[in-house]
Amino acid sequence: MMMNEVKAGISMERLRGADEFVGRMIAEGKLAGAVSLVAKAGRTISLRAQGFQDRERELPMREDTLFRIYSMTKIVTTVVVMALYERGVLDINDPASKYLPGFRDLPVLQPDGSQVPSCRDVTIYDLLRHCGGVDAAAGADVLRESYTLESLAEEFGERPLIFQPGTTWKYSASTDLLARVVEVVSGERFDAHLRRTVFEPLGMRDTGYFVEDARAGRLSVCYHHAADGSLTVQDGAGSESPFRREPKLFGGGSGLVSTAGDYARFAAMLLGGGTLEGCRLLGRKTVELMTLDHLPPEHPNLAIGTQVFRFGLGVSVLTDIAQSRCLSSLGEYGWGGAAGTQVWINPAEDLLALIMIQVRADIPTGIMDIYKRLVYQALV
Repeated sequence: MMMNEVKAGISMERLRGADEFVGRMIAEGKLAGAVSLVAKAGRTISLRAQGFQDRERELPMREDTLFRIYSMTKIVTTVVVMALYERGVLDINDPASKYLPGFRDLPVLQPDGSQVPSCRDVTIYDLLRHCGGVDAAAGADVLRESYTLESLAEEFGERPLIFQPGTTWKYSASTDLLARVVEVVSGERFDAHLRRTVFEPLGMRDTGYFVEDARAGRLSVCYHHAADGSLTVQDGAGSESPFRREPKLFGGGSGLVSTAGDYARFAAMLLGGGTLEGCRLLGRKTVELMTLDHLPPEHPNLAIGTQVFRFGLGVSVLTDIAQSRCLSSLGEYGWGGAAGTQVWINPAEDLLALIMIQVRADIPTGIMDIYKRLVYQALV
Protein backbone atom coordinates (compact mmCIF):
# COMPACT_ATOMS: atom_id res chain seq x y z
CA MET A 1 0.00 0.00 0.00
CA MET A 2 1.35 3.43 -0.96
CA MET A 3 1.85 5.75 2.00
CA ASN A 4 -0.46 8.39 0.45
CA GLU A 5 -3.20 5.97 -0.64
CA VAL A 6 -6.72 7.40 -0.39
CA LYS A 7 -9.81 5.19 -0.33
CA ALA A 8 -13.25 6.81 -0.72
CA GLY A 9 -11.95 10.07 0.68
CA ILE A 10 -10.01 8.57 3.59
CA SER A 11 -6.24 8.77 3.92
CA MET A 12 -5.12 5.26 4.80
CA GLU A 13 -1.87 6.61 6.23
CA ARG A 14 -3.76 8.87 8.64
CA LEU A 15 -6.32 6.15 9.43
CA ARG A 16 -3.50 3.96 10.68
CA GLY A 17 -3.29 6.37 13.60
CA ALA A 18 -6.61 5.01 14.86
CA ASP A 19 -5.32 1.44 14.76
CA GLU A 20 -2.06 2.45 16.38
CA PHE A 21 -3.94 4.16 19.20
CA VAL A 22 -5.95 1.00 19.88
CA GLY A 23 -2.69 -0.97 19.84
CA ARG A 24 -1.20 1.36 22.46
CA MET A 25 -4.24 0.93 24.71
CA ILE A 26 -3.77 -2.83 24.49
CA ALA A 27 -0.02 -2.58 25.16
CA GLU A 28 -0.70 -0.36 28.20
CA GLY A 29 -3.16 -2.88 29.63
CA LYS A 30 -6.22 -0.65 29.27
CA LEU A 31 -7.80 -3.02 26.74
CA ALA A 32 -7.43 -6.72 26.11
CA GLY A 33 -8.39 -6.37 22.46
CA ALA A 34 -10.68 -4.70 19.96
CA VAL A 35 -12.26 -5.01 16.54
CA SER A 36 -12.75 -1.77 14.60
CA LEU A 37 -14.44 -1.10 11.30
CA VAL A 38 -14.69 1.94 9.03
CA ALA A 39 -16.91 2.05 5.94
CA LYS A 40 -17.49 4.91 3.51
CA ALA A 41 -19.55 5.26 0.37
CA GLY A 42 -20.72 1.67 0.67
CA ARG A 43 -17.19 0.23 0.97
CA THR A 44 -15.50 -1.30 4.00
CA ILE A 45 -12.31 0.72 4.18
CA SER A 46 -10.83 -0.93 7.24
CA LEU A 47 -11.63 -3.96 9.39
CA ARG A 48 -9.02 -4.63 12.04
CA ALA A 49 -8.81 -7.13 14.91
CA GLN A 50 -6.14 -6.47 17.54
CA GLY A 51 -5.11 -7.98 20.86
CA PHE A 52 -6.95 -10.80 22.59
CA GLN A 53 -10.55 -11.86 23.01
CA ASP A 54 -9.27 -13.83 26.02
CA ARG A 55 -6.08 -12.32 27.39
CA GLU A 56 -5.56 -14.96 30.07
CA ARG A 57 -5.70 -17.80 27.55
CA GLU A 58 -3.94 -15.73 24.86
CA LEU A 59 -6.74 -16.29 22.35
CA PRO A 60 -6.33 -13.63 19.66
CA MET A 61 -9.13 -11.27 18.74
CA ARG A 62 -10.81 -12.24 15.47
CA GLU A 63 -12.71 -10.20 12.92
CA ASP A 64 -15.76 -12.34 13.74
CA THR A 65 -15.39 -12.28 17.54
CA LEU A 66 -18.73 -12.08 19.37
CA PHE A 67 -19.35 -9.10 21.67
CA ARG A 68 -21.98 -8.22 24.25
CA ILE A 69 -23.35 -5.04 22.69
CA TYR A 70 -25.55 -4.04 25.65
CA SER A 71 -27.36 -0.76 24.84
CA MET A 72 -26.62 -0.87 21.12
CA THR A 73 -29.58 -3.27 21.28
CA LYS A 74 -31.74 -0.15 21.71
CA ILE A 75 -31.26 1.01 18.13
CA VAL A 76 -32.38 -2.39 16.83
CA THR A 77 -35.52 -2.23 18.98
CA THR A 78 -36.26 1.28 17.76
CA VAL A 79 -36.06 0.10 14.15
CA VAL A 80 -38.66 -2.65 14.67
CA VAL A 81 -40.98 -0.22 16.48
CA MET A 82 -40.68 2.27 13.62
CA ALA A 83 -41.31 -0.50 11.09
CA LEU A 84 -44.59 -1.29 12.86
CA TYR A 85 -45.38 2.45 12.86
CA GLU A 86 -44.81 2.58 9.09
CA ARG A 87 -47.23 -0.29 8.58
CA GLY A 88 -49.94 1.43 10.59
CA VAL A 89 -49.92 -1.32 13.23
CA LEU A 90 -49.19 1.19 15.98
CA ASP A 91 -48.85 4.96 16.23
CA ILE A 92 -45.96 6.51 18.11
CA ASN A 93 -48.51 8.95 19.55
CA ASP A 94 -50.48 6.08 21.10
CA PRO A 95 -50.55 5.93 24.90
CA ALA A 96 -48.38 3.09 26.18
CA SER A 97 -51.45 1.91 28.13
CA LYS A 98 -53.03 0.81 24.84
CA TYR A 99 -50.53 -2.09 24.90
CA LEU A 100 -49.39 -2.08 28.55
CA PRO A 101 -52.54 -1.76 30.68
CA GLY A 102 -50.68 -0.90 33.88
CA PHE A 103 -49.51 2.40 32.38
CA ARG A 104 -52.93 4.05 32.53
CA ASP A 105 -53.11 7.00 34.97
CA LEU A 106 -49.76 6.37 36.65
CA PRO A 107 -49.00 8.88 39.42
CA VAL A 108 -45.79 10.92 39.55
CA LEU A 109 -43.42 10.65 42.51
CA GLN A 110 -42.42 13.93 44.17
CA PRO A 111 -39.12 14.73 45.92
CA ASP A 112 -40.81 14.54 49.34
CA GLY A 113 -42.13 11.04 48.60
CA SER A 114 -45.68 12.11 47.89
CA GLN A 115 -47.43 11.39 44.61
CA VAL A 116 -49.43 13.61 42.27
CA PRO A 117 -51.50 12.77 39.18
CA SER A 118 -49.66 12.75 35.85
CA CYS A 119 -50.56 15.50 33.40
CA ARG A 120 -51.13 12.83 30.73
CA ASP A 121 -50.37 9.20 30.01
CA VAL A 122 -46.95 8.08 28.78
CA THR A 123 -46.86 7.60 24.99
CA ILE A 124 -44.83 5.37 22.69
CA TYR A 125 -43.13 8.56 21.52
CA ASP A 126 -42.07 9.34 25.10
CA LEU A 127 -40.58 5.86 25.48
CA LEU A 128 -38.68 6.14 22.19
CA ARG A 129 -36.92 9.29 23.40
CA HIS A 130 -36.53 8.34 27.11
CA CYS A 131 -38.88 11.15 28.16
CA GLY A 132 -41.65 9.04 29.68
CA GLY A 133 -40.88 9.44 33.38
CA VAL A 134 -39.82 5.79 33.57
CA ASP A 135 -36.98 4.92 35.92
CA ALA A 136 -34.03 2.66 35.19
CA ALA A 137 -34.26 -1.08 35.79
CA ALA A 138 -31.84 -3.37 37.58
CA GLY A 139 -28.50 -4.12 35.93
CA ALA A 140 -28.74 -5.68 32.49
CA ASP A 141 -27.08 -8.95 33.49
CA VAL A 142 -29.48 -9.31 36.44
CA LEU A 143 -32.48 -8.66 34.20
CA ARG A 144 -31.50 -11.48 31.84
CA GLU A 145 -31.97 -14.04 34.58
CA SER A 146 -34.85 -12.58 36.58
CA TYR A 147 -37.58 -11.22 34.31
CA THR A 148 -39.53 -11.72 31.13
CA LEU A 149 -40.59 -8.68 29.12
CA GLU A 150 -44.13 -9.24 30.34
CA SER A 151 -43.19 -9.39 34.03
CA LEU A 152 -40.88 -6.38 33.67
CA ALA A 153 -43.68 -4.33 32.10
CA GLU A 154 -46.06 -5.43 34.85
CA GLU A 155 -43.59 -4.31 37.52
CA PHE A 156 -43.13 -0.88 35.94
CA GLY A 157 -46.91 -0.58 35.62
CA GLU A 158 -47.04 -0.71 39.43
CA ARG A 159 -44.37 1.97 39.96
CA PRO A 160 -45.01 5.72 39.97
CA LEU A 161 -43.36 7.80 37.27
CA ILE A 162 -40.36 9.83 38.41
CA PHE A 163 -41.28 12.97 36.43
CA GLN A 164 -44.12 14.26 34.30
CA PRO A 165 -44.18 12.61 30.83
CA GLY A 166 -42.53 14.59 28.07
CA THR A 167 -40.60 17.00 30.28
CA THR A 168 -37.20 15.41 30.95
CA TRP A 169 -34.75 12.94 29.39
CA LYS A 170 -33.63 10.07 31.63
CA TYR A 171 -31.91 6.94 30.41
CA SER A 172 -34.27 4.21 31.49
CA ALA A 173 -36.03 0.90 30.93
CA SER A 174 -38.17 2.53 28.23
CA THR A 175 -36.76 0.44 25.40
CA ASP A 176 -37.47 -2.81 27.24
CA LEU A 177 -41.07 -1.64 27.54
CA LEU A 178 -41.11 -0.97 23.80
CA ALA A 179 -39.95 -4.55 23.20
CA ARG A 180 -42.97 -5.74 25.18
CA VAL A 181 -45.18 -3.51 23.01
CA VAL A 182 -43.71 -5.25 19.96
CA GLU A 183 -44.62 -8.63 21.45
CA VAL A 184 -48.19 -7.53 22.15
CA VAL A 185 -48.68 -6.04 18.68
CA SER A 186 -46.93 -8.77 16.68
CA GLY A 187 -47.98 -11.81 18.69
CA GLU A 188 -44.35 -13.03 18.55
CA ARG A 189 -41.72 -13.39 21.22
CA PHE A 190 -39.35 -10.46 20.81
CA ASP A 191 -36.28 -12.47 19.84
CA ALA A 192 -38.26 -14.30 17.16
CA HIS A 193 -39.57 -10.99 15.81
CA LEU A 194 -36.06 -9.56 15.58
CA ARG A 195 -34.79 -12.66 13.85
CA ARG A 196 -37.60 -12.66 11.27
CA THR A 197 -37.75 -8.93 10.54
CA VAL A 198 -34.14 -7.74 10.98
CA PHE A 199 -31.46 -10.39 11.37
CA GLU A 200 -32.47 -12.82 8.63
CA PRO A 201 -33.31 -10.13 6.02
CA LEU A 202 -29.98 -8.34 6.63
CA GLY A 203 -27.89 -11.52 6.82
CA MET A 204 -26.92 -10.89 10.47
CA ARG A 205 -26.16 -14.55 11.14
CA ASP A 206 -24.17 -13.99 14.33
CA THR A 207 -26.58 -11.69 16.19
CA GLY A 208 -28.82 -13.01 18.95
CA TYR A 209 -29.37 -13.21 22.69
CA PHE A 210 -26.95 -15.97 23.60
CA VAL A 211 -24.01 -17.96 22.26
CA GLU A 212 -24.53 -21.68 21.81
CA ASP A 213 -21.70 -24.21 22.05
CA ALA A 214 -20.90 -24.21 18.32
CA ARG A 215 -19.92 -20.50 18.45
CA ALA A 216 -18.57 -20.38 22.00
CA GLY A 217 -14.96 -20.20 20.83
CA ARG A 218 -15.66 -16.75 19.37
CA LEU A 219 -17.18 -15.09 22.45
CA SER A 220 -14.93 -12.43 23.97
CA VAL A 221 -14.22 -12.28 27.66
CA CYS A 222 -15.61 -9.10 29.22
CA TYR A 223 -13.21 -7.22 31.49
CA HIS A 224 -13.55 -4.77 34.37
CA HIS A 225 -11.43 -1.61 34.29
CA ALA A 226 -11.11 -0.33 37.86
CA ALA A 227 -10.36 3.23 38.92
CA ASP A 228 -6.85 2.11 39.87
CA GLY A 229 -6.20 1.03 36.27
CA SER A 230 -6.38 -2.71 36.81
CA LEU A 231 -8.04 -4.90 34.20
CA THR A 232 -9.68 -8.07 35.51
CA VAL A 233 -12.24 -10.56 34.18
CA GLN A 234 -15.82 -9.38 34.71
CA ASP A 235 -17.57 -12.10 32.70
CA GLY A 236 -15.81 -15.04 31.12
CA ALA A 237 -16.60 -16.80 27.88
CA GLY A 238 -17.18 -20.25 29.38
CA SER A 239 -20.37 -21.95 30.43
CA GLU A 240 -20.50 -19.78 33.56
CA SER A 241 -21.34 -16.69 31.48
CA PRO A 242 -25.04 -15.74 31.37
CA PHE A 243 -24.53 -15.04 27.66
CA ARG A 244 -23.90 -18.76 27.05
CA ARG A 245 -27.52 -19.74 27.78
CA GLU A 246 -30.92 -18.59 26.62
CA PRO A 247 -32.13 -15.78 28.90
CA LYS A 248 -35.56 -15.28 30.42
CA LEU A 249 -35.55 -11.66 29.24
CA PHE A 250 -35.12 -10.90 25.55
CA GLY A 251 -34.45 -7.28 26.28
CA GLY A 252 -35.18 -4.35 24.04
CA GLY A 253 -32.69 -2.16 25.86
CA SER A 254 -29.83 -4.62 26.23
CA GLY A 255 -28.87 -8.25 25.78
CA LEU A 256 -27.82 -8.84 22.19
CA VAL A 257 -24.53 -10.41 21.18
CA SER A 258 -23.14 -9.46 17.76
CA THR A 259 -20.02 -9.05 15.64
CA ALA A 260 -18.50 -5.96 14.08
CA GLY A 261 -19.49 -7.23 10.64
CA ASP A 262 -23.09 -7.97 11.60
CA TYR A 263 -23.66 -4.64 13.30
CA ALA A 264 -22.00 -2.81 10.41
CA ARG A 265 -24.64 -4.31 8.10
CA PHE A 266 -27.38 -3.00 10.39
CA ALA A 267 -25.73 0.45 10.53
CA ALA A 268 -25.25 0.45 6.75
CA MET A 269 -28.99 -0.16 6.36
CA LEU A 270 -29.69 2.99 8.37
CA LEU A 271 -27.01 4.95 6.50
CA GLY A 272 -28.67 3.79 3.26
CA GLY A 273 -31.97 5.35 4.29
CA GLY A 274 -33.45 2.08 5.52
CA THR A 275 -32.17 -0.24 2.81
CA LEU A 276 -29.18 -2.53 2.25
CA GLU A 277 -28.43 -4.56 -0.86
CA GLY A 278 -32.02 -4.40 -2.03
CA CYS A 279 -33.50 -5.26 1.38
CA ARG A 280 -35.60 -2.39 2.75
CA LEU A 281 -36.40 -2.43 6.47
CA LEU A 282 -37.52 1.21 6.81
CA GLY A 283 -38.60 4.03 4.57
CA ARG A 284 -36.18 6.89 4.02
CA LYS A 285 -38.48 9.40 5.72
CA THR A 286 -38.76 7.14 8.77
CA VAL A 287 -34.97 7.13 9.22
CA GLU A 288 -35.03 10.90 8.85
CA LEU A 289 -37.65 11.15 11.61
CA MET A 290 -35.64 8.86 13.91
CA THR A 291 -32.52 10.97 13.58
CA LEU A 292 -33.98 14.41 14.32
CA ASP A 293 -33.66 16.06 17.73
CA HIS A 294 -36.70 14.93 19.75
CA LEU A 295 -35.77 16.39 23.14
CA PRO A 296 -38.10 19.06 24.55
CA PRO A 297 -36.86 22.35 23.00
CA GLU A 298 -35.89 23.84 26.36
CA HIS A 299 -34.07 20.71 27.52
CA PRO A 300 -30.31 21.13 28.08
CA ASN A 301 -27.87 19.14 25.99
CA LEU A 302 -26.90 15.66 27.15
CA ALA A 303 -23.36 14.52 27.88
CA ILE A 304 -21.48 11.26 28.36
CA GLY A 305 -17.80 11.74 29.04
CA THR A 306 -16.69 14.43 26.60
CA GLN A 307 -19.54 13.71 24.17
CA VAL A 308 -22.26 16.39 24.03
CA PHE A 309 -25.38 15.53 22.07
CA ARG A 310 -29.16 15.65 21.69
CA PHE A 311 -31.46 12.65 21.41
CA GLY A 312 -33.64 11.35 18.60
CA LEU A 313 -35.73 8.19 18.60
CA GLY A 314 -33.43 5.53 20.03
CA VAL A 315 -30.22 7.29 18.95
CA SER A 316 -28.02 10.17 19.99
CA VAL A 317 -28.01 13.03 17.47
CA LEU A 318 -25.35 15.68 16.94
CA THR A 319 -26.86 19.12 16.32
CA ASP A 320 -24.08 21.51 17.36
CA ILE A 321 -20.50 20.66 16.46
CA ALA A 322 -19.00 23.53 18.45
CA GLN A 323 -20.87 22.57 21.63
CA SER A 324 -19.88 18.95 21.07
CA ARG A 325 -16.20 19.89 20.75
CA CYS A 326 -15.46 16.98 18.45
CA LEU A 327 -14.66 16.18 14.83
CA SER A 328 -18.02 15.34 13.31
CA SER A 329 -20.88 16.52 11.08
CA LEU A 330 -24.33 17.84 11.79
CA GLY A 331 -26.79 14.97 11.85
CA GLU A 332 -24.36 12.26 12.93
CA TYR A 333 -26.13 9.69 15.07
CA GLY A 334 -25.51 6.41 16.87
CA TRP A 335 -25.20 4.91 20.34
CA GLY A 336 -22.92 2.73 22.45
CA GLY A 337 -22.97 -0.16 24.86
CA ALA A 338 -21.88 -0.50 28.49
CA ALA A 339 -18.86 -2.66 27.62
CA GLY A 340 -17.38 -0.23 25.11
CA THR A 341 -19.06 -1.05 21.81
CA GLN A 342 -20.00 2.06 19.84
CA VAL A 343 -21.25 3.05 16.40
CA TRP A 344 -21.24 6.43 14.66
CA ILE A 345 -23.34 6.93 11.50
CA ASN A 346 -22.64 10.07 9.47
CA PRO A 347 -24.95 10.74 6.49
CA ALA A 348 -23.12 13.94 5.51
CA GLU A 349 -19.88 11.99 4.94
CA ASP A 350 -21.59 8.72 3.92
CA LEU A 351 -19.49 7.22 6.70
CA LEU A 352 -19.95 4.70 9.46
CA ALA A 353 -17.41 3.75 12.08
CA LEU A 354 -17.66 1.30 14.92
CA ILE A 355 -15.44 -0.22 17.54
CA MET A 356 -16.08 -3.32 19.62
CA ILE A 357 -14.32 -3.80 22.94
CA GLN A 358 -15.37 -5.62 26.13
CA VAL A 359 -14.52 -3.46 29.13
CA ARG A 360 -16.89 -2.36 31.91
CA ALA A 361 -15.14 0.73 33.27
CA ASP A 362 -15.62 2.36 36.69
CA ILE A 363 -14.62 5.73 35.26
CA PRO A 364 -14.71 6.96 31.62
CA THR A 365 -11.56 5.95 29.78
CA GLY A 366 -11.98 8.31 26.81
CA ILE A 367 -10.97 5.53 24.43
CA MET A 368 -14.12 5.75 22.31
CA ASP A 369 -13.89 9.53 21.86
CA ILE A 370 -10.22 9.38 20.85
CA TYR A 371 -10.81 6.52 18.43
CA LYS A 372 -13.58 8.49 16.71
CA ARG A 373 -11.36 11.59 16.50
CA LEU A 374 -8.61 9.58 14.83
CA VAL A 375 -11.05 8.19 12.25
CA TYR A 376 -12.39 11.63 11.40
CA GLN A 377 -8.97 13.24 11.10
CA ALA A 378 -8.27 10.79 8.27
CA LEU A 379 -10.98 12.30 6.05
CA VAL A 380 -9.53 14.22 3.11
